[in-house]
Amino acid sequence: MKQHSKKIIGYLKTLIFPAVMWAAFAIVALITNQDYFFSTYITSNIFRTSVLSCSIGMAIAIPLSGGRWDFAPGTIATLGGIIGINLGMSIQLNVFGILGLCIILCVILALIEAAVYLTLRVPNMIVSLGIVMVYEALTGIVYGGNGANVFNASPEYMNNLLMLSRSPWCYILLAVIMVMVYILLYKTRFGSNIKSLGSNARLAINAGVNEKKNIVQTYVLVGVLLGVAALLNANISQVTAASNLSSTTLMFSSMGPVLIGLFLAGYSCLPWGIFIGSLGMNVMTYGLVSFGIDGAIVTIITGVIIVLIMAYTTNQNKIIEFFQKPKSKETI
Repeated sequence: MKQHSKKIIGYLKTLIFPAVMWAAFAIVALITNQDYFFSTYITSNIFRTSVLSCSIGMAIAIPLSGGRWDFAPGTIATLGGIIGINLGMSIQLNVFGILGLCIILCVILALIEAAVYLTLRVPNMIVSLGIVMVYEALTGIVYGGNGANVFNASPEYMNNLLMLSRSPWCYILLAVIMVMVYILLYKTRFGSNIKSLGSNARLAINAGVNEKKNIVQTYVLVGVLLGVAALLNANISQVTAASNLSSTTLMFSSMGPVLIGLFLAGYSCLPWGIFIGSLGMNVMTYGLVSFGIDGAIVTIITGVIIVLIMAYTTNQNKIIEFFQKPKSKETI
């Protein structure tokens, strides 16, 4: 009973982050008479965009939990989305058929990266950068380099393709993804093996963990998440061919939620932590945009906040010790 109450309290504590973010912007909006921040458009976009950033965030965080930093999620989602959406639209598949195509293609692309990593055995960061360059080049070749655009379809067909990015389907999709990832990470041997490899790979391998099998399984899961993200990303705007590492923008835009999510996972679980991180960061982004702040300034502010979050989470114990020292001296 006590454990359940502690878990509930932990989950409730995570809500402090988006609540504080919203309250801060709400106060500023009231003072400056910026009613646009309270509009249903901003509110719905905050929640709906969180589904995309949460999907990409989990695709980044899961390999990271196993000790592998990966730059390829953005380019996998971009290339998988371009091929899957164009192929699906050419044969008039509905949204679920195109989603399935995007997932299959992104799983294949992710497994190619895993195969290269397992074959070369060089750091995953280097492999992923090479994969980014190759996949970005392919986005400029397939379908004449025109990307993918669901908004060119007929109104009826377009509405069907946009269905999963709208309420209530986007939230149903989010719930399915979060439950699936939670079960795999916390209720299976696969999840416990990821944690073991992330904390001490050599010890885990000596204890009998099959690292190669775990890596392949990880990238299958990453591919599924990126397949979902590929379709959701295409539902926001036209997907264009990537170049000069531009596809990494999609990945770095989710780094804030990932870092916050990894921290909040200590109070709840990884999927929930990343969703709450996405929610809080989107409150900040849309709050700044609603005040008319330029996009470049928003990016700078987001980058500064990410650095501050990394600094705090990395030095959390030192910070706590620093503030506890004066108290211990007073007690003595």
